[in-house]
Amino acid sequence: MSYSLNTNISSQQSNLYANQNSLNMNKSLSALSSGNQLAQAANDAASLAISDKLLALVSGSGQAIQNSNEMVGLYQVADGGLSGIEDNTQRIRVLTLQASNDTLSSSDRENIQKEIDALTESSQDIASSTSFNGINLLDGTGGSQGDGTFVTQSGANSGDTQSITIADISAAIPSVDVTSQAGRDAALANIDSSLNDFSNTRATIGASQNSLMSSIRNTSVSQINAASAASQMRDVDFALESANFSRQNILAQTGSFAQAQANSRNSNIASLLG
Repeated sequence: MSYSLNTNISSQQSNLYANQNSLNMNKSLSALSSGNQLAQAANDAASLAISDKLLALVSGSGQAIQNSNEMVGLYQVADGGLSGIEDNTQRIRVLTLQASNDTLSSSDRENIQKEIDALTESSQDIASSTSFNGINLLDGTGGSQGDGTFVTQSGANSGDTQSITIADISAAIPSVDVTSQAGRDAALANIDSSLNDFSNTRATIGASQNSLMSSIRNTSVSQINAASAASQMRDVDFALESANFSRQNILAQTGSFAQAQANSRNSNIASLLG
């Protein structure tokens, strides 16, 4: 009489534990080799989703900081051009005052007018040629809409923007004629109005530049905090994970021994009943 043993609960349990230990060892080894405890979504799906959002914030903040720095450079170029126009206009004002004095002859005023015309032409050239990356800044055509409005994507999320509008500066450059009494009478008021326009535009640019610098500082802090939070979720504690790997390795060896013993016992029982 023979008896066939079709089941061996001990052997099956040992096999189950061995497979589980093998999976745990592979998971631990993957974490140690990559330095990322969330290398697989199955490790911790919730933490992975949160850390991915944090990493998107980190990378987005980095680009926002770069955008803001580049726009600060654009503002500086625009302000430099306006400063040149303002200096020319200040000189024109001095020349106008000089030409208004009756100690000068008509010939003297004509010579002064030549310098004024040259300064005015220089200001118009500055207004038409001041540019950043091929984009005109002072002629009212800058920005993606072509209306002089420059938008900065200064944050990592939709709507985190700052904008400034720089109108056509050439329209504010005064036309001065000091060769006639009527021209001299109107010149100073026109010049002072232009200087006021230039100062207001420069003040707007300066305020926008300061606002962007503040935004850069705040975004940098947010980026560092987000990176730190993501790191805490993702980075492996090598000491802890190494200890865990050693533990899983011992369990795997113990499981293999237990499985071998169960198989051997099953074989002996089967031979006795055979």
